Amino acid sequence: MQISLNVVLVMITLIYLFLILKAIRKKKLQMSFSIFWLITGVLLIIALLIPNLVETISVVLGFEVPANMIFCITIFVSFYLIFNLTISLSKENRKNTLLIQELSMLKKRVEELEKNAK
Repeated sequence: MQISLNVVLVMITLIYLFLILKAIRKKKLQMSFSIFWLITGVLLIIALLIPNLVETISVVLGFEVPANMIFCITIFVSFYLIFNLTISLSKENRKNTLLIQELSMLKKRVEELEKNAK
């Protein structure tokens, strides 16, 4: 990889890490998700700074082309993220259902109290 491209990619990754830290500081990103994104950024910088790291790892793991390993890892990471987000969504749906039920019970109770007060 050309040095100028490598420098640009490292700079973009540093901006990426800065944006993640900014989102964490403003509490726009949960800590559990932010750890994943921070690790991803650090791994990207390591892969960019160590020449032929990706090629060496792909050969050791038995991939013919380094791009195949990157695609494979990307697919598995995407599945992991989708699974975690599905779990979070299920938890939030359960919380919403409980909240709606409690709100309905409170609304009914208020209506009964208003009716008895008249």
